[in-house]
Amino acid sequence: MKKTLMLAATMVAILGLLLATATTASATPGKTVSCSNCHARRTAVVVKVSKVSSTATTVTYKVSVTGGAGQAGWAVLSGGKNLARRTASTGTFKVAKGTSIKVWAVKKGTGSNYKALVAK
Repeated sequence: MKKTLMLAATMVAILGLLLATATTASATPGKTVSCSNCHARRTAVVVKVSKVSSTATTVTYKVSVTGGAGQAGWAVLSGGKNLARRTASTGTFKVAKGTSIKVWAVKKGTGSNYKALVAK
């Protein structure tokens, strides 16, 4: 009985550690719909997208998520595809020129917002 209780307590502790270290906003690769389907859209979350560089065929952008509270995450969606994502307040991504995209940002507990643009 003591071994069973010790094993159960160990498993609960391990599960707790795994859950505590898991990211809270994952910009899930399988999701291809607007983040407001799962996260309410709120103006408290501010997403800024700025051009970093470009080549003849691609553009690199920087994402910055501010405002609100909680863990930040962002995703780049285009025509039913999730092109890039990151669980962080900032990051960069690269897309082909001419691609219409929406850069969604979320903050756990605050909601989501987006910027729409065509890569130039």
